[in-house]
Amino acid sequence: MKCMHFRSWALCWLTFFSSLALASSSASLDQLEALIRQQEHPAAWQLAQQLQSEQEGDPRFDYLFGLAARSSGHVHQAVFALERALSSQPQSSDIRLALAVSYFDLGNLPAAERELKQLEKAALPERAATLVQTYLQRIKKLSNPEHGYWQNWLQLGAGSDSNPNSGVDEDFFFIPLLGQVRLFEQSQERDSSFYEMQAQLNFTLPQDQHSAFYLSAGALHSEYSEDVVFSRTYASAVAGYQTRWRGYQLAGELFYRPIQLDGSSYLDYQGLKTTVSYPLWESFELGLDLTYARQSYAELTTLDKKQLLAEGWLSTRTGRAEHKFQLRWGMDDSDQTRTDFNNRDYYGLGYRWQLLLDQRWTSSVSLDYLNGAYDELHPLFRLVRDDSYYRAELELSYSLSPQWRALAAVSHLRNNSNITIYQYQRTRGWIGVRYAF
Repeated sequence: MKCMHFRSWALCWLTFFSSLALASSSASLDQLEALIRQQEHPAAWQLAQQLQSEQEGDPRFDYLFGLAARSSGHVHQAVFALERALSSQPQSSDIRLALAVSYFDLGNLPAAERELKQLEKAALPERAATLVQTYLQRIKKLSNPEHGYWQNWLQLGAGSDSNPNSGVDEDFFFIPLLGQVRLFEQSQERDSSFYEMQAQLNFTLPQDQHSAFYLSAGALHSEYSEDVVFSRTYASAVAGYQTRWRGYQLAGELFYRPIQLDGSSYLDYQGLKTTVSYPLWESFELGLDLTYARQSYAELTTLDKKQLLAEGWLSTRTGRAEHKFQLRWGMDDSDQTRTDFNNRDYYGLGYRWQLLLDQRWTSSVSLDYLNGAYDELHPLFRLVRDDSYYRAELELSYSLSPQWRALAAVSHLRNNSNITIYQYQRTRGWIGVRYAF
């Protein structure tokens, strides 16, 4: 009887401790799942590694481990865990989709396509079904790299601009050599509503999983309600190549960006840009952009100049947010000696924050500061020009469908200068819709 009593007592305690262990295990997995949902990728990956020795082989843990590993850049480990999870739960579309995307990230396109084809036959939620079709299309394009693929969009918008001519809030200004001078209407601050149309065409020709040639062309045309404000057309053409070498992301491109005012040529901007970037840690990337360009004016040829710009940047992800910090330095060099007063060295800071609010809403904030110190006395104002430029912009976008997106933006910029005619401020609000195809 004592023996039976002892066995009963031991069994009770064993059951009790097993229940505690299961409860602790469930709580840990709940915590891991919460971190993944909150996109706390480094913390999720750290916790997943801590639980691995005890939980490996549990389908739920293997699935969560795979998600944490993939989000932190450990795609091979994600594949191993997701393959185990899928073998235990072959009917799980969530596990199969995560495995298919991980195969794609590794460049194993046949395996990714196999899993996606399986999912294509299943009854999936709308967004999951759309994601499956998106990846199948990408695989089709990458499987035939000699054909390349297009990514294009059209956009229509309208808004109000407090100062589209970047004019000064003065009717007269003083020039030491000439006295009091009246400004043309086009150089004065004028408020105007506007509408604009924009189109962008992008063509990519992959060479392998990490390298591609690309071409893009675009145009933006704006019409204003005020007669004294010029309509304007901005065009752009870019040809470039990007690749990855020993962990570095490399890109180089040629660009040409002409501007027209009221249908007449105003400015041609053309040059070369190169980019080098390298991932420092799991969620940090360091980069450098170098640009050499020329500005050529159709009529004001005395303003023609060469430009050199260097921009270092650091980008990082924290949760659902992306941050990019920028440090800029540049110089403008006038083509003509008699306009050397337009030569300048400038430096600046920039910051961009983008947040994915949910599956449809995205917001971003951009902040920029630029200070320019000019080389020589301005011949009219007998001063060495000194400018400080500030800009802030808030953007919101909402995904109506995979093709349609609604957008809105408000921005404010200010240029402070010790020469009155170069001092202005401008506020712009805009709403629009974009169709991607």
